[in-house]
Amino acid sequence: MVDIALLVAVVLAGALLVVWLGGAVVGRIVQPYSDQIDVSAGLEGGGRMIGYAERLLIYVFILADAPTAIGFLVTAKSIFRFGDITGKNQRKLAEYIIIGTLVSFAYAVTLAYPLRVLIRGVFM
Repeated sequence: MVDIALLVAVVLAGALLVVWLGGAVVGRIVQPYSDQIDVSAGLEGGGRMIGYAERLLIYVFILADAPTAIGFLVTAKSIFRFGDITGKNQRKLAEYIIIGTLVSFAYAVTLAYPLRVLIRGVFM
């Protein structure tokens, strides 16, 4: 019989690893570039919250066996986030955002799949 409490604990621990630890990893990777751009243009901490949300959604999509939904997330983020940063003067900001997004997505996918295998192998 599946121990529901343990399953919930493992899923939540996985979410913490993907979301919050991912924030630290992504932040460390993009930090060398942050002094080259003006990050004060958006909401304070807005990019961090977007990263948390995107990694959580990727984790949920992968656990739900719906990885194609990640494509919609990429599309939505591209439309909303990159629409404002066109033009020659905004190239550094666009590259900074793309680097952060790709690192964030790669981190989330790389952690979510082994966690999915663990969860399905132990509890399903």
